[in-house]
Amino acid sequence: MPLETKLKAGVAVANITPPVGVDMTGFGGRPSGAIGIHDDIFAKVLVLDDGNQQLAIVTSDLLSLDFDLVKRIRDLIEANIGIPPENVMLSSSHTHSGPATIILRGLGKRDEDYVDVLVKKIAGATQEAYNRRMDAKLGFGRTQVQIGVNRRQRLGDGNTVLGVNPDGPVAPYVDVVRVDNAEGKPIAIFFSHAAHPVVLGGSNVLISADYPGYAMRLVAQVEVGSVAMFGQGCCGNINSNPVGGTFEDARRLGTILGAAVIGAAEQIKTISDIVLQSRSRIIALPLQEPLEVSEAEALVERYQKELSDLKARGEGRPRTYMAQGILEWAQDMLKLVKEPKPYPPLTPPKEGTQAFEIQAMQLGDVAIVALTGEVFVELALEIDARSPSRQTIVLGYTNGCIGYVPNEEAYPYGGYEVSSAYRYYGTLMLKPETDRQIRNAAVELLTNMMRET
Repeated sequence: MPLETKLKAGVAVANITPPVGVDMTGFGGRPSGAIGIHDDIFAKVLVLDDGNQQLAIVTSDLLSLDFDLVKRIRDLIEANIGIPPENVMLSSSHTHSGPATIILRGLGKRDEDYVDVLVKKIAGATQEAYNRRMDAKLGFGRTQVQIGVNRRQRLGDGNTVLGVNPDGPVAPYVDVVRVDNAEGKPIAIFFSHAAHPVVLGGSNVLISADYPGYAMRLVAQVEVGSVAMFGQGCCGNINSNPVGGTFEDARRLGTILGAAVIGAAEQIKTISDIVLQSRSRIIALPLQEPLEVSEAEALVERYQKELSDLKARGEGRPRTYMAQGILEWAQDMLKLVKEPKPYPPLTPPKEGTQAFEIQAMQLGDVAIVALTGEVFVELALEIDARSPSRQTIVLGYTNGCIGYVPNEEAYPYGGYEVSSAYRYYGTLMLKPETDRQIRNAAVELLTNMMRET
């Protein structure tokens, strides 16, 4: 018979706005680093404690976190307050108007002084939330809303481009977790929706949380006293609609999303008898075969010439940055085929594979599955449908990011996510069957966790 539990929760917020001048990320070819701050960006922490398990859920207005930063943050949290790494979830909103906190070729360089401060701020906010724990209640809701569109547009010639595919799958809802104090007043509202925060396009050089920031501000204004937290869903093939718009467009989409969150939150019934669990598993995803040495050498020669030609013509940063990034990928490919070694971002379980973390948290009847990549929405919908939990939230961009994880059916159609984006993240693309491997491992992790609850 399970032990009687009484939930405690604490929340805290840290301003993680970078200094003007840092490189931004998410888009290649920006004309400069950040020239100003449109709106501050934040890390927000919810610590939950049922008397047996303690969990920390962190959301940040960032594109993603590099794996070394994930480890540093988790290790510091464990050293400070004893919450083990597998109980710490680090979710990024995937804003494309934030500082470079993940190393992507040609998409901005990390400011190491800034990320050192970032690590300490997130760990410090987690300790603050831990120290603020109070009697609490928790509940879940889901309501219909859609601010994005499937972006894998198929042309008449058979090619797939980044565009608009109105018939493509989306996740047309927002998931909401409300955490109340003992008096029933919200202290935290966590919500998740799947849509790339790219309302502000690559020409924007002002730091911003994009549409999630507007949504969170609206929720916090209406639900006075609460901390609004956004966790990005699996939006690997879903863009905001529009892309490359204005701050007014971002405000409009954020308002639509925020209003849906408020409506759902007000209908949620919260309870204090909540059992907490957390599990994490690293799986090995197979990678496609590398090029032949001669092919890699030819690519290096080609991209070296393209970069030299750009510089000779006096081309500025936007084009040379991207060309340098592609050259670095070709050079890394050549090194890989001459001296085989594991895929760079993580130390995989074995050569020829990519390590991929699947984390699952159980908050009473609510499960959160966190995936370490730009996962296509189909995979999230399948995990949700097969989950043994009554309610399941599936996040991408959590605990780092290995790059795009398309579903198997997408591979024959190619396109940016399948055929080229991996060159910014690593060296080799995943094999098509990885989506089934992730789905099965996630459902198994959830099932085993629920059996032990």
